[in-house]
Amino acid sequence: MEETFGWARRVVGDTWRLVKSPLYKNAFLIMLSTVIGSGLGFFFWLVVYRSYENPTDIGAAVALFQTLTFLAALAPLGLGIGIIRFLPESEEKPALVNTAATICGSVALVLAVAFLLLVSFVLPELSFALGNLIYPATILLTTVALALPAIYDQASYAVRRADVLTWRTVILAVAKIPIVAGLALLPTTAGGGRIGVFLALSIATIMSVVVEGFYLLPRVLPGFRPRVLFAFHRVRPMIRFALGNYAANVIGAAGSLLLPALILRVLGGGAGPTAVAYFYIAVVVAGLLNIIPGAVFTSFYAEASQKSANRYVDERRAIALSLALLVPGIVVLWFLSYDMLTWFGDPKLAAGAVSTLRILVWGSVPTFLNSILGTRVRIRKRTAPMIVGTAIATAVTLGLGVYLLPIRGIEGLAIATVVGVSAATPYLYAVARKSFKSEAMPPLGPPTES
Repeated sequence: MEETFGWARRVVGDTWRLVKSPLYKNAFLIMLSTVIGSGLGFFFWLVVYRSYENPTDIGAAVALFQTLTFLAALAPLGLGIGIIRFLPESEEKPALVNTAATICGSVALVLAVAFLLLVSFVLPELSFALGNLIYPATILLTTVALALPAIYDQASYAVRRADVLTWRTVILAVAKIPIVAGLALLPTTAGGGRIGVFLALSIATIMSVVVEGFYLLPRVLPGFRPRVLFAFHRVRPMIRFALGNYAANVIGAAGSLLLPALILRVLGGGAGPTAVAYFYIAVVVAGLLNIIPGAVFTSFYAEASQKSANRYVDERRAIALSLALLVPGIVVLWFLSYDMLTWFGDPKLAAGAVSTLRILVWGSVPTFLNSILGTRVRIRKRTAPMIVGTAIATAVTLGLGVYLLPIRGIEGLAIATVVGVSAATPYLYAVARKSFKSEAMPPLGPPTES
């Protein structure tokens, strides 16, 4: 009996030490951040659909915000991914982060101005953003605010303090709920909800980034204060690696963030906005599953970039944790799909989005596999495979989506999304199947393209 209790104590002790390790601790914090964001985001959309009557206007607001999110994804130039890999070895960490943030914010501002100048010609369905003076100023600030976390969040990962992301997510998720509810009471934003929903998302985003930059990040990165800094020599050592990842991220973002705009273009201004609203809700709910591999392998990437990292052991632990959470998550979400959608209070929404949601659930499987293989590629400082992999996924998603949307509606787009993610897996396996078992950690030098 004593031996049994001793064995049990050792198991519990080993498990607790594993949970407290930086790999699992930061993985859980990143997951917690996304769970909080998605969970309270779920509640946010409940409030939206119960406060605003017109799903067409809601869909238009979502399409505008998602388009700005895509523009913001273009702004970091891959510097966020580079910071995770290079910040641990930097002697001037605050200067590196400020330079990257300055470049990111400047590019975001230019892209936002370009959007305002070209929206009437490129995406006339969103040209309502030119009809009210509130929109242009909000669009400029929102695009910058959406872009900066790509630098600030990654800096916190690099110093093993993912709790910065957790608190920023809490602020964002909590703030937008009373804002959207309060705006619904104002005569200028009530009714359809187009401007009310957009302003709620924008204001909460801006608030969260301000707190992150001026309070949260300085607490974990000694000497850091947000300021404009163009010290390009600070980012020069990682620029090639950053730009390679940037190309991959931009291509990948196009395969997801442009889907609402694709729906509007293919289905038109009549059915399009309502279809966007239904598809977006299905994506939000299905995205709960992608939290798991995204968080775990982001934490693994940060750990593998530290000195004396045991990549082989850490990767096995990351895979085990992902599977332990993902498999039951898929089962639960599949069976509760319709019930979860009914919480939004609109039977038409549940009926219109449930099939799409059940298709998107299976996208978490290739996403998990791609997370393993893609993280191996990044750790080895190879950028070309990431570009090719995301190009395959995006090309298949958008190409098949254009074909299936007129035939099967948003269910067809969901099929295209899952097939697109799956299409990249064989290629990534071909270039990254080798594990870290017999591989020593290379020094932090220039990236390779082999």
